[in-house]
Amino acid sequence: MVTQRTPAKADWQESFTKRQVGVADLTLLSKVSENTINDNLRLRFENGEIYTYIGHVLISVNPFRDLGIYTDEILQHYIGKNILEAKSGAGKTEAAKKIMQYIASVSGGQSSSSIQEIKDMVLATNPLLESFGCAKTLRNNNSSRHGKYLEILFNGQREPIGARITNYLLEKARVVGQISNERNFHIFYQFTKGAAQEYREHLGITGPEGYNYTYGAGCLDVDGIDDVADYADTLRAMQVIGLTKAEQDNIHKMLAIILWLGNVTFVEADNDSSQVADTNVTAYVANLMQVAPELLEKSLLNRTIETQRGGRRGSMYDVPLNPIQATAQRDALAKAIYDRMFEWIVARINLAMKERGKAEYIIGVLDIYGFEIFEGG
Repeated sequence: MVTQRTPAKADWQESFTKRQVGVADLTLLSKVSENTINDNLRLRFENGEIYTYIGHVLISVNPFRDLGIYTDEILQHYIGKNILEAKSGAGKTEAAKKIMQYIASVSGGQSSSSIQEIKDMVLATNPLLESFGCAKTLRNNNSSRHGKYLEILFNGQREPIGARITNYLLEKARVVGQISNERNFHIFYQFTKGAAQEYREHLGITGPEGYNYTYGAGCLDVDGIDDVADYADTLRAMQVIGLTKAEQDNIHKMLAIILWLGNVTFVEADNDSSQVADTNVTAYVANLMQVAPELLEKSLLNRTIETQRGGRRGSMYDVPLNPIQATAQRDALAKAIYDRMFEWIVARINLAMKERGKAEYIIGVLDIYGFEIFEGG
C-alpha cells in the first residue's frame, strides 16, 4: 500500500527548515545588477521560494501552482514575528488577498463589533472587485484587469478602523471584445449563469451564449472556475458591504443594459449611413434604460457636431454614421456605462469602510495588473 503524501503540511514545514537558496533580501547581493537580481529570483523560484525582499519591499513571483503555504497553521507561525524571523504560490492578486486575510486574522485582539465589521468588509472587497475587475486571459484564469491600491487604517491599539480603495486603469475595452479563448469580466458569466428568476424575467437574462459581448471570443467556461458559486460569493460580498436591494438591482440592470447593447447590430442604409438591424433589440434596451427607443437609436446612428463662429457657439447638427462607426459608438456607450458603474462600486465600498476614529497607522496593499509575454510576441 502506498501512503499518499500530504503536500500542504510537508511543504510548509520543509520551507522553514530547508537550506535557503540565493539571498532572501536583494540588498545583500554582493553585486547589484539586472542580471544578478534576475538570477537570484530565478534560483529561488526553482527552489520553491517565491518571496524575496528588497529591504521592506516584498517581491512575489507567481509559481503557477499551489505551494500549500497559506494554511491557518502557517499563518499562526508568523504571528508576532519580525521580518527576519520567518519567510515563506501566488501572483499579485492572490498575494494581495493573502495579506488582507492575514491582517484581518491577527489584528485587533478582542475586537469590538465595529472593528469586526471593518475586517469583514475589507475581506469582502476581494470577491466583489475580482468579479467586476478580473477576467480569464490566455495565461491567467483570474487576471486583474484594473489597478487597486487598498489602504487599511489602524488606531493606536493597531486595530483596523477603516479602509479606502483607489482604483485606476480599468481595462474598459474588455467589456466589448476579447481575443480568442479569453473572457469578459467574471461578473458577466456569473450573472448570466446564476441570475435569480426575477432578473431573468425582468431583465431578459439568458445564458452567456446569448450575448455578443460574452460569446464572441468563444470561451464560456473555465476549468477551475465555478461561475455560479462565485456569483453567490459576489452577492454575499455586496451584503457585507451594505449594498441595499435597490442598489444591487441597479447594478444588475446596468449589466443587463450592457449585455443587450452588445446585441444591437447595424446594416447599411442610404448615403453612407446606417440603420439598426433589429429595432426590437433597441426597444428592449431603451426600456431598460427608461428612455424613448427613437432617442436611443438616434444617439447610436448619429454624432452631433457643433459649429463655432468667432469663438461663440454656433449651430448643432447630426452627422449620420456608417455601420462601422455606429458599432464603435455602441461600444463606447457600453464601456462608459461599465466604467461609471465600477467607479460607483468603489466609491460605495469606500463610504461603507470610512474610518471610525482617528487613524494613526496605515498599511497599503497595491494590486496592479501586469503584462503578459507570449512566445513569438
